[in-house]
Amino acid sequence: MGLPLTGCHSYEHYVSDLERAEAFYTKSLGFKRIGVSTPAAEAQNGMRRLVMAGGPKIHVILTQPLTDWSVAAGYLRLHPEGIGFLNFRVSSLDKAVAFLKPRRATFLYEPQVTRDDHGEIAQIAMATALDDVNYRLIDDSRYDGFGPSFHMEQKAGSYVSPLGFTDIDHFTANVRSLQPLTSFYRDVLGFEKFWEIEFHTNDVNPNLPVGSGLYSEVFWHPASGIKFANNEPIAPFFRNSQIDIYCRDNHGSGVQHVALLCPNILKSMDQLQSQGCKFLAATDSYYEKVPDRLKKSGFKGTIREDMKALASKDILIDGSEKGYLLQIFSHELSRQFGDRKAGPLFFEVIQREGDEGFGGGNFRALFETIEVDQIAMHKVAAQLPLETI
Repeated sequence: MGLPLTGCHSYEHYVSDLERAEAFYTKSLGFKRIGVSTPAAEAQNGMRRLVMAGGPKIHVILTQPLTDWSVAAGYLRLHPEGIGFLNFRVSSLDKAVAFLKPRRATFLYEPQVTRDDHGEIAQIAMATALDDVNYRLIDDSRYDGFGPSFHMEQKAGSYVSPLGFTDIDHFTANVRSLQPLTSFYRDVLGFEKFWEIEFHTNDVNPNLPVGSGLYSEVFWHPASGIKFANNEPIAPFFRNSQIDIYCRDNHGSGVQHVALLCPNILKSMDQLQSQGCKFLAATDSYYEKVPDRLKKSGFKGTIREDMKALASKDILIDGSEKGYLLQIFSHELSRQFGDRKAGPLFFEVIQREGDEGFGGGNFRALFETIEVDQIAMHKVAAQLPLETI
């Protein structure tokens, strides 16, 4: 028996400015507020929370602390704004707990069962190897609502995104040391390894006086399709890596980005860019290398989209023998808002056309693009001293 996950319920984004966060999700990403915390829940939890829908299977809880003792306030004392909870549905909470307990899962409380006019909902929360990011497991199979803490203005699952978002493709996390996190996925959650990649800028030019790289592993739950991509920086020049810079900006490990799945990325990007959401630009030489990289990847098909249209919007292209994918990455929220307290979280927009991987070539292109951006922001020196005695 494995962990009985059935899908993603939502994620919780802790913010210090609820109005600003709601405006970004609404105006820039095309989300809609469909629920708000009840007065009773706000008094009990010390937080005001909004339920935002980004598509039929995409929901975020925006949470602002109202008291110093709330969970959100505790998170924001330690970190900039960011994701504090990932929430997943299970078919049976009893079976989930029975699976996790012998594997030494660390629960934050005992299973909680609530009954109200919408039915019965059961949930439990657990600590993870991602510092202050926790998981909730929710059994709402007998519950006709989003959660007992909310008054819903629109039924969850009914919102159709004007930008075409349909689902969360994956979450990506950054850590300074990957082994504890991969052990958590494998040994506690019972997930399987899906993909890996390792590279360094010195692989191409070993004579560079500075550079950086990463090692990444993707773990997944085959029955539900839930995927987690996870990155660590690697030597040499460990501290020059944008992965380590994320951990410093975030004051610890955390969720680096959320990938939003759509069927037509060109159409989605038309609206996203017109609404003011800012994205990373591809390098000048990127598109010159695409045909050769696709050939090396084993892709033998045809890209349906016009290459010039993709290039005009800085959309990245990758493929495999199974098909291709198109993806683009936004600026982190601290840059969207011009405020470091908004945190290093960003968003990916992805269209899959048969390729279920993670774009090995794009991985490197993204990595190098972010590093150029971080050098421009003076987050990293041209060369850092080694940590020797």
